[in-house]
Amino acid sequence: MEFYPEEKEEIPPFWIRFKKRLGNARPTRIILLGYIAVILLGALLLLLPQMVNPGNQLSPLDALFTSTSAICVTGLIVVDTATFFSFWGQLTILILLQIGGLGYMTMTTLIALVLGRKIEYRDRLALKESFTLEAAGGVVRFVLTIVKYTLVIEGVGAVILCLRFLRYFPWQKALFAGVFHSISAFCNAGFSVFSNSLEDFVRDPVVNFTVMCLIIAGGIGFIVLKELLEKGRLTSLHSKVVITVTLFLIGLSAFLFAIFEWNNPQSIAFLEWPDKIMASLFQAITPRTAGFNTIPIANLQPATVFMLLFLMFVGASPGGTGGGIKTTAFALIWGVAKAVIAGKEKVNLFHRRVPQYIVFRAIALAELALVLVGGISILMLLFQPGDPLDILFEVFSAYGTVGLSRGITGELLNLSKFLIIITMYVGKVGLFTIIMYRIAGEQKDLIAYPEEKISI
Repeated sequence: MEFYPEEKEEIPPFWIRFKKRLGNARPTRIILLGYIAVILLGALLLLLPQMVNPGNQLSPLDALFTSTSAICVTGLIVVDTATFFSFWGQLTILILLQIGGLGYMTMTTLIALVLGRKIEYRDRLALKESFTLEAAGGVVRFVLTIVKYTLVIEGVGAVILCLRFLRYFPWQKALFAGVFHSISAFCNAGFSVFSNSLEDFVRDPVVNFTVMCLIIAGGIGFIVLKELLEKGRLTSLHSKVVITVTLFLIGLSAFLFAIFEWNNPQSIAFLEWPDKIMASLFQAITPRTAGFNTIPIANLQPATVFMLLFLMFVGASPGGTGGGIKTTAFALIWGVAKAVIAGKEKVNLFHRRVPQYIVFRAIALAELALVLVGGISILMLLFQPGDPLDILFEVFSAYGTVGLSRGITGELLNLSKFLIIITMYVGKVGLFTIIMYRIAGEQKDLIAYPEEKISI
């Protein structure tokens, strides 16, 4: 009898196993891990000594916070972007927020196309999830169209802002500030190379209306933007809901802001009435995930602050550059209340019936978002010193990827910074992306239980 030595199974190298595992990954995993990878890479870049001005030193946690804020297009800052970072640091932040605004999957797709690589089906699915499209077919063509529109809109905004800033600064600073603020505004990022954001331009209509238009263009979502630019009108239910809710929220909040702050000497009371209206309109648009401000947010009335909390919680629209529960979810929740009051069992919008599972998702999203911001707020209130309203404002701003602050971001304890980092990340990738990552592939419930009523 002959004995043969047992052959050992050859284990492939780590990078081959990682590539194979990544190739089998679900789209949601690609999105979640991709953003984490880009955030970590951005943090490592910001730790380079060339990124800060002489005499400044950025801690690893602050670098992670800044990178997360840029990639998640939030705008919360623990150090002053204008004075702390060098030109190279500001340029790095600009690149990070452009990646965050378009989505890292969009950027990797562009790189793959430039290198002549084929876009695999799993990447197409991830792109579909990123832009909340119905199907993966034609998604690459959609991405290229969106990139083209983005560059054109940001380019036009940059030219207008550059020419306007020439009235205030030398041409080098005017050029960089114009490009930086155009990209930051369209991406709803809120980062600024001015220490007090846009407060010095509260009376400048060109700067105000250019930034407001860029914020709205980026916030309505790429699906609506493409439909408006190509068809010139609203055809889909999605676009009609987005534009209607957007205009409603802007108009109502601008009106209320003016009423609340008209005679507030610390905000807009010192302005002439046309500038008061413009400032009210700007502050009504920017909490919808943009993060710029032309008046000090810390000086607002408590009633105004609570209104801003609501606007930050609603946020922008699906498939755009902003966060929040989205305008469509807000519309569906309002539709549920309207249906209950009218004694109906279905939610109808613009003479169209919305599928029940989408309505359930909107309600669940709002509930889970409240649980998240409520839980994070409670944790921070336990150990973070300061005004409870300021802390609550910070958490809502992080979840809505807004970037507005009442001046406490730089005073946050390390644990508070870490909690805000998590909140910004969840606000960017979306609660449902995380949920679908956990439940995807599970078997659906095939059991129908007996029905029984409960009192409410």
